[in-house]
Amino acid sequence: MAKSFRVILTKRVFNAIVTILLIMALNFALFRLLPGDPAVLMMDRSTHESDYAYWRNVEIMGLNDSYAEQFVKYYIMTFTGEWGVSYQHERNVTEVLGGAILWTVLLMSVSMTFMFIIGIALGKLSARRRGKTTDLAITSFGLFFYGMPVFWFAIVLMVIFVGQFNLLPAKGYMTDGVVLQPITAWKIWDILVHMALPATALAVGSVAGVILLMRNSLVDVLTEDYIVTAYAKGLNEGQVMKRHAGPNARLPIVTTIAMDTAFMLGGVFQIEVVFSYKGIGWYTMEAIWNQDYPVLQFIFFIGGVAVVVANLFADLILVKLDPRVHIT
Repeated sequence: MAKSFRVILTKRVFNAIVTILLIMALNFALFRLLPGDPAVLMMDRSTHESDYAYWRNVEIMGLNDSYAEQFVKYYIMTFTGEWGVSYQHERNVTEVLGGAILWTVLLMSVSMTFMFIIGIALGKLSARRRGKTTDLAITSFGLFFYGMPVFWFAIVLMVIFVGQFNLLPAKGYMTDGVVLQPITAWKIWDILVHMALPATALAVGSVAGVILLMRNSLVDVLTEDYIVTAYAKGLNEGQVMKRHAGPNARLPIVTTIAMDTAFMLGGVFQIEVVFSYKGIGWYTMEAIWNQDYPVLQFIFFIGGVAVVVANLFADLILVKLDPRVHIT
């Protein structure tokens, strides 16, 4: 088994690396070839629109080189962390987005933790009470929120908790004027309070999906012969759920990790704009509005890599949990 897992690990890591390299190639073509002349786009934001400004930008961006040479330099610069200069902010892209990435990761981590804990718990409760009022209520909740637009739910939360009752802050990840360093207990609380509405809005749609998946998976597992055998051996319902049904029903949940990562990356763009939460999503909308292609190129790359890595970990965790699974 150990050897088989090492083979699968090697194959999956190799496939992930190839996929990331292809994402980089697509990223280069998308932002270097399609939008137009980058030197002109950059010059439009300069105060000196002249031939000198244009050729200076060409020199700085290496556009005198052939596309092949630019392509090679792009790969080298990507692996060395050199993503160029933001047209709008006139600073290195990594400087502009370094802090934003951390705030988005924090928001997504809190949302996904909430999603899996609550989703699995409610899904199990629904399956154990299948056909009863509790099952109907939980299933209805899941179906209602599963198809709800994320941005619409975010606006509803803002209207209720900010506009109507003024219970929670409406924007940002900290109170205006407060700096993160040095970190104190009050500042951590302030961050959590500001994150309450964005994290809830981001998590609810995915929570609904996990509830329905867990419920249906557990209902199927409870009809298996080994569950009947477990009851025949004298195990009570709690023991059967904990030792046999629960672990097997959770296996399909693992496969949703990658899909939920992609879903949340899409949802976080909307959420951060609604709540003025200056993470990757907020900067993406700003960069699209201002045609800041170096920033967009970096964000698209990071988003693609995040989904690939999430798929990789989901596959490996599934193989480790279930020896019967062989992923090619």
